[in-house]
Amino acid sequence: MRPKPLFSILFTLICTALHAEVTFHPSFGSHMVLQQKTTVALHGSATPGHRVVVRCSWEQNDRTVVTANDGSWSVPVVTPEASFEPQWIEVCEKNRIRLDDILIGEVWLCSGQSNMEMPMRGFPSQPVDGAAAEIATSMKYKGLRLFTVGRSCAETPQNECKGEWSRSTPDQVALFSAVAYLFGRRLTETLDVPVGLIVSSYGGSRIESWMDAESMAKFDPKDYIAKADKPYRDPCKLYNGMIAPLTGIPVRGVVWLQGESNHRNAHIYTSMLRELMGLWRRKWSQPEMPFIVCQIAPTVFHGESILGRVRIMEAQLRAVQEENRAWMVGTSDIGDEHVVHYPKKDKVAERVFYSALVNVYGMGGLPASGPTVARVDYTDGRAVVHFAHAERGLNPLKTEIVGFELAGADGVYHPAAARIGTDRATVEVSSDAVPAPCALRYAFTDWHRINLYNHAGLPAFPYRSDSVEYGPNLQK
Repeated sequence: MRPKPLFSILFTLICTALHAEVTFHPSFGSHMVLQQKTTVALHGSATPGHRVVVRCSWEQNDRTVVTANDGSWSVPVVTPEASFEPQWIEVCEKNRIRLDDILIGEVWLCSGQSNMEMPMRGFPSQPVDGAAAEIATSMKYKGLRLFTVGRSCAETPQNECKGEWSRSTPDQVALFSAVAYLFGRRLTETLDVPVGLIVSSYGGSRIESWMDAESMAKFDPKDYIAKADKPYRDPCKLYNGMIAPLTGIPVRGVVWLQGESNHRNAHIYTSMLRELMGLWRRKWSQPEMPFIVCQIAPTVFHGESILGRVRIMEAQLRAVQEENRAWMVGTSDIGDEHVVHYPKKDKVAERVFYSALVNVYGMGGLPASGPTVARVDYTDGRAVVHFAHAERGLNPLKTEIVGFELAGADGVYHPAAARIGTDRATVEVSSDAVPAPCALRYAFTDWHRINLYNHAGLPAFPYRSDSVEYGPNLQK
């Protein structure tokens, strides 16, 4: 039998000599991934005023800390470069806890409402395309680790949350967010590093639920519902229960997929999304923390709404254009006319992946954004639409482009014919019903399925040239 290393014997003796229970914060566990090359505050609870000893496999020395009056303890450790070599962490007081199979790599937080929450196995009668093959092959991604935050609504910010880290296995992946998994799977394959995914999402939630009281105080109460029909729709409830407990875990960035439930107050969504980005960056002490925002997908809206869904899409794009280190991926080509939970989650994940590679990891030669309208010129009874992010041309050529509308001085929009111009970076739009156009809309409807892409196959974003203002249409 090999003798135990001296440090292991000493560590055991220290643990035996101490005399109180110690625990890790629930966000730490075996099989987790820690963000590489950063400072992680390992933390948990124990008896107030007692010594806690912490040791990490990648560090030479033990760390000792005395617990605070409330029993909390925290020890900062610096993580090494990413590696698939398993690490461990031990902490002891009266008892000893050891976390095994810890990997160092890239950690992403994925949050939002039901289209982020939607598991790989889908919802009843609402499948995810290609799910069976993804679930069947999930075990081969040894460096992909998953954590789902348990649903929780709270009146005040909480210190702990429910959840447990797991490996990528068929039974776990079937229940895990499809968008998050498909993004993480691509990321670990391409970067060749471990990837940890933390999903904190709640179907039907509003953006107000994901912000704290201080942030919500910046908005006029007439623009949102202070007390909703469900607790998870109330302002701050999900931030308190499902985000506040995570802020001690460094992450590389955030993937945000939410907005459907805010169609009745779309007029303030840009401001709210920017506030949410700022809030989370402050709470994580990461002022440059990347945000990749997924456009909500088009679908038919049944109910009273004034273009609420497409105005959310518009507000999302404005928010990322006005913020640093924020980007958006389009979905105007993959919605489902009859169901809000569109099945093509793989397309969303693929576009998030491209955005992350280019904008976060600095990889060149890849697409990062779909076409956005740069300007519109009105001449000779037609509109010429100039696009950014179309350096290698728009597609498809010699095909009618759907979704364009023109209006004259009366402000009444009419369907318009559109084709890509000879320069391949513009679209020429005309309508017999509008001989002198002065306003243009593109895919500016709640339900649409566009067919305009850039050379990389990324879809164009909805657009309108008018500045019509829409107020709130609130209901619980």
